[in-house]
Amino acid sequence: MVFGWIRFFYRLLCFIVSAFLMMIPLLILAKLLRMPMSLRHGIFKIWRAFFLWAMGIEVRVQEGAAPREAAILMGNHRSYADILFVFSATPTIFLGKAEVKSWPIIGWAAQAIDAVFVNRSDKDSRRAARKALGERIQQGMSPVVFPEGTTAAQGLLPFNPGMFYTAAEMDLPIVPFVLNYSDPALAWVGEEQFVPHVLRMMRRPAWHVDVHIGPAFRGEDAEVLLADVRSWMEERVNP
Repeated sequence: MVFGWIRFFYRLLCFIVSAFLMMIPLLILAKLLRMPMSLRHGIFKIWRAFFLWAMGIEVRVQEGAAPREAAILMGNHRSYADILFVFSATPTIFLGKAEVKSWPIIGWAAQAIDAVFVNRSDKDSRRAARKALGERIQQGMSPVVFPEGTTAAQGLLPFNPGMFYTAAEMDLPIVPFVLNYSDPALAWVGEEQFVPHVLRMMRRPAWHVDVHIGPAFRGEDAEVLLADVRSWMEERVNP
């Protein structure tokens, strides 16, 4: 019990110091100074490695390797923490809900690494977000997209088809990935608030995430592309 509280406060301190005093200020400064995206990506990668170590989270790549070329990185969605488990040799950016932009920590950092935000209930916002993501790929960046649109503890929810049509129209590759938490209870689902979930994760003993990375899928038929990517993911995701 005592050790658990020591672990909690140690992780909380690491989180506050590394995020508020190091990573976020460095990212914001780098963007204000118009430093290359590759530098900002490097800052995020260094912070991610430290934070995962401090949190006792091991990422185990079970299949595939980090993509070397820019592509749409598309995977299942368990929680906001999923962005920590996605690997690419190219700078990665994220597609997030419009409300995430106003979140402390995550929202600030996401803006500093050029995340794209979308209001999923607004057709024009969805169209603009897909266009922005396509342009990012042509600039050598890899957007991370969660086609389910929200989180689920297990299995796969129905996919939003928008990015598949964008990929087909612009001839963009999709590299799928699957994340399987060793403890499904750590998924962020339902009505649980962000802060209570973060604190619950910090109290948790060491755990791991299994990652499967697929080959690049591309094609001119969006519906076939969606079916192929989903089939690949269904074979690997925990039911």
